[in-house]
Amino acid sequence: MTPNPRQKKPPVATVVRPKKHHFSAVWIIPVVAALFGLFLVWKYYSERGPEVTVRFETAEGIVAGKTPVLCRSVNIGTVEKVQLTEKLKVRVTMQMTSDAEKLLVQDTQIWVVRPRYGASGISGLSTIVSGNYIELEPGLSKKERTEFVGLEQPPVTPKGVPGLHIKLIAEEAGGIDPGSPITYKGLGVGKIEKRTFLPQTGLVEFDAFIEGDYGKLVRQSSKFWNISGIDLEVGANGVKLHTGTLEALLLGGVTFSEPGPDEKSQPVADGTVFTLYDSLEDTQKFMMQNPLPYLLLFTESVRGLNPDAPVEFRGIRIGTVEGVSFKYLPNDPERRVPVLIKIDPDLITELSGGWEASEAFIAKNVEKGLRASLKSGNLLTGQMFIDLDYQKDAKPAEVRAYAGYTILPTAPAGGLAQIQEQASALLAKLQALPLDETVNNASEALASIKSAADDLKKTASGFNDNSPLYHDLSQTLRQLDQTLRSLRDLTNTLERKPNSIIFGKPGSVAPPKGSNH
Repeated sequence: MTPNPRQKKPPVATVVRPKKHHFSAVWIIPVVAALFGLFLVWKYYSERGPEVTVRFETAEGIVAGKTPVLCRSVNIGTVEKVQLTEKLKVRVTMQMTSDAEKLLVQDTQIWVVRPRYGASGISGLSTIVSGNYIELEPGLSKKERTEFVGLEQPPVTPKGVPGLHIKLIAEEAGGIDPGSPITYKGLGVGKIEKRTFLPQTGLVEFDAFIEGDYGKLVRQSSKFWNISGIDLEVGANGVKLHTGTLEALLLGGVTFSEPGPDEKSQPVADGTVFTLYDSLEDTQKFMMQNPLPYLLLFTESVRGLNPDAPVEFRGIRIGTVEGVSFKYLPNDPERRVPVLIKIDPDLITELSGGWEASEAFIAKNVEKGLRASLKSGNLLTGQMFIDLDYQKDAKPAEVRAYAGYTILPTAPAGGLAQIQEQASALLAKLQALPLDETVNNASEALASIKSAADDLKKTASGFNDNSPLYHDLSQTLRQLDQTLRSLRDLTNTLERKPNSIIFGKPGSVAPPKGSNH
C-alpha cells in the first residue's frame, strides 16, 4: 500500500528531565531565628554568675524578680527569691552576673539602701522615686564567698580607704552612735563605725576609724574623751561649763589629745584599744604611783566631803578621798566619822625604799605636828577637801594601827566651821552663867568671855580683804555673775529666735516685748 503523502506524521513525545532542587529562601527566617535563640541561650549562661544568699532581719522594700543589686550604681544582679527561715530571719537569694563573681569575697559588705537619717547624715533619698535596692561593697580578701549576713546599716567607711582602725571602750554610750564624728583641734578626722554592747563586762565598745595621715597622731599615750552635749561640773574647784561644736551637740562626738613635744611613743597599729573617757577632766584625773591608805576619824560633820575629793598638802594635791562611811569602823564608841584616803608621799619629797620609807616619812612628820583637817573648797557649793599640814601647838600623837587600818591623827576644822564652833561655845558659856554669881565668879566668867572673844577674833582675822578665803569667795561670786549673764543672753537669744542654736546667732532682731534691752 502506497502511503498517502498528505497523511500527518504521528507526534513524537518529548522527554523532559527533572531539574536539580535548590535551597529555598523561605527557610532563612527560621534558621536565623534558631541561631539567634542559641546565641541568647549562650549569652544568658555565659553572663550568668553565681547565686548568692544573704540573710537580713527584715525584707522591707525587697521584691523578688524586681529589686536590683548594684555596686557603685552598676547593676550586677537581681533578687530572685525571698524566703523566711525557721528562725524568722529573711533569706534573700540573688542571681549575680558574671562580672560580680570577682566581687564576692570574704569581707564583702551587703545592705539594703532605703531612706535613712542618722548621725552620718541623710542618705537613700533617691530610693523614694526608684525604690529600694541592694548595695554591694567589694572587700579586699582573696577568699571567695557566696553566703553573707546583710548589714542593717550602711558602713560608715568604705573598704580600702587609708587610715587607722581602733577600738574605744566606755562604761556608757554617752550619745555616741555609728557615724558620730571624731575631731582633732576642731577638724573632722574620722567617724565612729560601729557600736557594740559587751554583756560579759557591761561595757560599750566602739569601732572607730581615723582618716589618712591623722592616724599618725594617735599614740599609746593618747587620751580619747566624749564631747557630746554640755558638761556642767560643780565641785570643790568651782563651776565649770564645757561645750563642744554644734555637730557634737546634735550628733555626739569624740576627740583625742595631741602628742606632747617630748612624746617618744610610736604611732599605734590597727586594732589598738583605748579607753573612752566621759570628759577632758576624767583624762586628767589625779594619778598616784605608790599610794598609801590611811583612815581619818572626825568628830565634826563631813557634809560636802565626797569620794574623789582631793587631799592636799599646802595647796598641792597628794592624794584622794576613797570613801566616807561608818562601815570602815562600825564599833567606834565615840561614833567618829571614818574617812578613808590614799596619799602618795613621793609627791612631797623624793623617797627611796618603797612603802616602808613612805610610811616612815609620814610617821616622822606626824610626830612633828602633821595633821589632817577638813577645809572648805568652795563656799558656793559647800564642797570639802582634806588638808594635810603642820599644826602649831599640836598635841602629841602618832600613827597607829587599829581594826586593820592605819589611823592618821586629825585636827579640828578651821575657817568658818571653827568660827561656828567657837561661837556656839561662847553662847553655851553665856547661858551657863547664873544670875547670882559672886564677884569672883563674875570675874572668872568675864575672863572666859574675853578668852573666847580673843579666840573668835583670832579666827575671824583670817577672813579679811587680803585673806585667801576672801579672795576665793570674791572670785567665785564674779564667776557666778558672769555665768548668769551668759545664761541671760542665751535665753534672750532663744526667745527671739529659737532656731538660732542650729542656724547661728541672729543679726539685728527686735527684742521681745517687755524687755529692757
